[in-house]
Amino acid sequence: MPPADVPEDCHLCPGCYRPVYESSSSHTLVGAGPMPVIGLCRLCAEGTTLRSLRQADVPVDAQQLAVLETVAAALA
Repeated sequence: MPPADVPEDCHLCPGCYRPVYESSSSHTLVGAGPMPVIGLCRLCAEGTTLRSLRQADVPVDAQQLAVLETVAAALA
């Protein structure tokens, strides 16, 4: 679940809820699914987050998992 106190100069990555600041690069996967996935942090865009969560066998929020699996499908 995303934290309630997010700084105003950032948004939360839809894959991991890490803050993505306006000064950092974020990633958009166009055509990754029915709607593009916008604002991904580098780790989610590269598929690192999903791989790490699967290796650690960590339960993942359904919405977060859908975003990460969409990224994985686009990378395949």
